[in-house]
Amino acid sequence: MKIKHIFLLAFLIGSVFISHAQISNSEEILSKIQNEGYQNSQVLKLSSELVDVYGQRLTGSREYLKAAQWMRNKMEALGIENAHLENYCENCRGWSINSFNVELVAPNYMHINAYPLAMARSTDGIVEGEIVHIPTFGDMDLIKEQFSGNLRGKIILMGSQPKLGLPKRSTSTGLTVDRLQAMDEQLVAKNKQTPLPELLKSWESWDMEIHKFLQFVDEEGALAVLKTKPNLLNGLRSDGTYLYWNDAYKPLPYFTIMSEHFGRILRMIELKSEPKIRINLDTEFYNEPENNVNIIGEISGTDPKLKSETVMIGAHFDSWHAGTGATDNGANSIVLVEALRILKAIGFRPKRTIRVGLWGGEEQAFIGSVAYAKEHFGNLNEDPNKESKNVTAYLNLDNGVGIIRGIYLQENEFARPVFNEIFSSLATSKSWALSIENTLSTDHETFDYYNIPSFQFIQDHASNYATGHTQIDLLEYVPEEDIMKNAVTIAWTIYYLSEMKEKVPRKK
Repeated sequence: MKIKHIFLLAFLIGSVFISHAQISNSEEILSKIQNEGYQNSQVLKLSSELVDVYGQRLTGSREYLKAAQWMRNKMEALGIENAHLENYCENCRGWSINSFNVELVAPNYMHINAYPLAMARSTDGIVEGEIVHIPTFGDMDLIKEQFSGNLRGKIILMGSQPKLGLPKRSTSTGLTVDRLQAMDEQLVAKNKQTPLPELLKSWESWDMEIHKFLQFVDEEGALAVLKTKPNLLNGLRSDGTYLYWNDAYKPLPYFTIMSEHFGRILRMIELKSEPKIRINLDTEFYNEPENNVNIIGEISGTDPKLKSETVMIGAHFDSWHAGTGATDNGANSIVLVEALRILKAIGFRPKRTIRVGLWGGEEQAFIGSVAYAKEHFGNLNEDPNKESKNVTAYLNLDNGVGIIRGIYLQENEFARPVFNEIFSSLATSKSWALSIENTLSTDHETFDYYNIPSFQFIQDHASNYATGHTQIDLLEYVPEEDIMKNAVTIAWTIYYLSEMKEKVPRKK
């Protein structure tokens, strides 16, 4: 055999051993991640500590700050480094409920299943009034023409009677194999993203429609407004207004009520039985900028060349105020922390820095993540800075608590091979999709605007679609096995991204 052939053979054999060693190392890491994530999981325990002990986490509230402080301390206890709070708003006000009650008192008694909407002010003690039905708030000129001078001392029933049917047997609408395949094979995104500055501005104008209505009936002397929105599990959709600035209008007492109770009151009005309702609401406004914080933690990178680069994962930490925000989005916040705990527990030392961001104010138009991006990546009207270019990817978890079934590529076809490798390695992935689609309305849009490769996980449509933003957004609707698997999936994903030779390709 010629000497060059001997060297070539030796090289090929060596390459095979090196390749085998790399594959074996990845397989070993995945096995360790799965063993730690399944045998020693803390994800449900930590979720219970967060949502059962600390409860609702409305943006700007004292309850939010207490939960954020607990989360920061928990990160430190789990060995997550540089755990800290970053303020994101100096003029976002706080609001809390002390007590409330809503009752039908004529022509007979019924306790009304109701919940106040966020930022509603208190009643003047216990108030009682007759009902006036206003079917829509869309045409303010017509409303003023019909109702000016006729609302003093009245309680407004706003909206039309929703169509209700018998509840479905299951609240889950899991993604089928066929549906996942169709998502995977989709060539062009149907959802087009609005540039972030325009998106934030559009939300302001959209929300002003209901604000104008509330201000009008308030000025006319109405006592309160009642509305409804149907829900699969009879949960009261009690999110509320986006009037979160210190100097913003404080709406009159404003409630969502059970759809069946809304329907009965409306029929009583149509039958001219003159229903009367008694209300008592005690709420509190305050200006405490220290409540408005994002929660940041990380595992520091160890590679001399790559440790300045970051793999970011994020979820919003805030919730609405009626339930405990378990499915939207408390459990997902815990899933990300559990993923980091798993990596720490197996002794993994990443090449790149892995950073988690738990954002406040997502429910009020991404104010937490936008503030973080402005601080770290530059203003919205500027070119992204160097720090933004050092983020290899941002991964977001905010589609409920169903099992992860793939990822939305946000029109970044260049990233498909990366995630194809990640998901094909997962033994728990029986079926999954890499969708070219833009999924909208959560914090990954902030990072995508800065041309950071940003992605949202695809999840089965689990219970948060029936419980989110309601008083039944509770731990009972969080499936333990699914969130355990999700923590393992994310731990494996960030392991893979942290060890890649190159960054995830950008789409621009």
